[in-house]
Amino acid sequence: MMSLRPGSPFFFGISPSVFIVSAKSRSYAEAMNAEGRRLDIATTAVLVFASAKTAEHLVAGIPAAARAAREVGLVDGPTRCVFAVAGGWTPSARCLSELRRLTPQLSWTVADPPNASGDTLYLRGAALPPAAAIASRADHPATVGGADHPAIVGGVAETAGWRHAESADLAELDRAGRAIVAATGKPGDGIVSRHINRPISHAISRLLLRLPGVEPVHATLGTLALGLAMAAALFLGGDTGLLWGALLFQAASIFDGVDGEIARATFRASDTGARLDSLTDMATNLAFVAGVTVNLGQQGHRLAAAASVASFLMLATGLLLIGLRTSAMGGPFTFDLIKHHVRRRDTRLTRWLTFLTMRDFIALACAVLILAGLGPHTLVGLALGVAVWLAVTLAVLFRTRTERPTQSTSP
Repeated sequence: MMSLRPGSPFFFGISPSVFIVSAKSRSYAEAMNAEGRRLDIATTAVLVFASAKTAEHLVAGIPAAARAAREVGLVDGPTRCVFAVAGGWTPSARCLSELRRLTPQLSWTVADPPNASGDTLYLRGAALPPAAAIASRADHPATVGGADHPAIVGGVAETAGWRHAESADLAELDRAGRAIVAATGKPGDGIVSRHINRPISHAISRLLLRLPGVEPVHATLGTLALGLAMAAALFLGGDTGLLWGALLFQAASIFDGVDGEIARATFRASDTGARLDSLTDMATNLAFVAGVTVNLGQQGHRLAAAASVASFLMLATGLLLIGLRTSAMGGPFTFDLIKHHVRRRDTRLTRWLTFLTMRDFIALACAVLILAGLGPHTLVGLALGVAVWLAVTLAVLFRTRTERPTQSTSP
């Protein structure tokens, strides 16, 4: 069996059972299988699309042709990709850009749909076959004939058949796109994120991924814009400003997931993106506490304002210490160090403590309590919670002072 290239990630949401098509050229290497029998190894993969519209159709922000070709490029074997598109196809500038980014190791060309033959294995592009499925079939190019594709009749790709397949393929690609975005959630999502924030952020991500040129940084800037609007509302003062600030804090918490979802769906995750996301989260959290402090102080709630000042100082101290530790450890810049450490003790108590101290829960709780007219009481409770969090943070930082980070990139 052919292997995947080193570092090949799992393809989101697509079952290997949808695998149908690839082809090999007449120039190929030969290898031995486990029984010592010589096998022909495909060095050219042919991705067959029913139309140019199908090849260009956006699947979670990436043209179907580029997304399918990426999976071919992850397989240790094929070095050339042929796009067989009924009716011809001239790749768009967007598709060309994605092909260069996602498949730098492949050469490719566009050709008419080829005739099927006994030694040809086709990849149906709309099925978006994952690399694992391609690798499992690529060393048996004669085991699957072109007749497996419903649009190939008698070994010949008939024009009428391809036209009939287009609508079904477009629907299949839309389902794949939804599955890819749905798989971009994190296993460590809190209760609020999993049941409230993610469904909303996934819907936002699907909409944004339809726009040309959208990248994770644009979503991060959107979160920052919501944070600035939140701070402005709070600093303007009054009950109205407090209410709008609370709502915008929750909106920023929801939108915060979009940049990571876009990054994972479009293979753009990076340490730089994770760092920018973490810094934006920190700035938004501190701006909320500072804004509420000013707002309540202007309204004469001195105790609540004092508690909010204490929250701000403790939160800033804890975040600064965590940031310095992750930088000193040489790992990706993130403020999740404490959360990851606590989760090593997988008990019901640690799980609930983690959920109750995560940003998604705190943002929603603050918004609900402030909307209920309990703003001053909310800030006193928040100060007590931040004090506990800071104590745990200091304890964890002391215990883990000699540990090295687990390398991961997850904006």
